[in-house]
Amino acid sequence: MRTSIAVQHSWESIPLGKAVSRREGNDITLVSVAVGVHRCMRAATVLEGKGIHAGVIDLRTVSPLDRDAMCEAVSRSGRLLVVDEDYRDFGLSGELAATLLEVGIPFRYGRVCTEVTIPYSRELEDGVLPNTKRIVDPAQKLMEQ
Repeated sequence: MRTSIAVQHSWESIPLGKAVSRREGNDITLVSVAVGVHRCMRAATVLEGKGIHAGVIDLRTVSPLDRDAMCEAVSRSGRLLVVDEDYRDFGLSGELAATLLEVGIPFRYGRVCTEVTIPYSRELEDGVLPNTKRIVDPAQKLMEQ
């Protein structure tokens, strides 16, 4: 006996250059894009259990970049933790910090990026890409500053 499953997709257009807040929080702002947003959401849940209210900003696009949404969120929290799967040097994380510095927003800063070449092994890959522990630890350190 065959069973068929109907799958419906709901495709929704998103405006280019318009970030969205996925979680409200005034202690620290976690900013990411794509899969990093999901990892930030998990980390924000862990941080909540430790009494830290983390906001999560989903950039959705990086070019154009919604600088206003990020500036507004970091102005409230005073802390920015960028989570990016790209390499640490010369990437999105530095650009976001520069954006805030250029407009004169005072903030504490950290970033969780891929710092070494991504290995082929899945187990090793998971250790070098941003993950919940690699997000929670620097977020807690930023809160202590």
